[in-house]
Amino acid sequence: MARREANAQRLQNYPAPVPPSPGRDGVGLATLGGVVVLLMIAFANWRDFSRLSDRLDKLETRMGQVAERANRPQPATARQGPDPNRVYSIKTAGAPVLGSAGAVVTIAEFSDFQ
Repeated sequence: MARREANAQRLQNYPAPVPPSPGRDGVGLATLGGVVVLLMIAFANWRDFSRLSDRLDKLETRMGQVAERANRPQPATARQGPDPNRVYSIKTAGAPVLGSAGAVVTIAEFSDFQ
């Protein structure tokens, strides 16, 4: 008996439980609204990432095509212009000369003033 009385005395020292108030329902609704907003944001991000993934796949395909085209052997093109290994002789008789006429190297300049 003494034990029961001691437990009853202890329970009287604790504060009474607080009954639910009307304000607590608003917290639940706000939490639910926050979860719904987070789910909507997650869905929008998922959709954007799937679009981005499709675009990246197309870009990788296009880059592969460009790389394949760049690695193809190019047809040999005929060299245009003067041959750099050939020595050309130019007649300079009667042309204006700047410097020594008997120089080892002669530079001939052609110009067209239009």
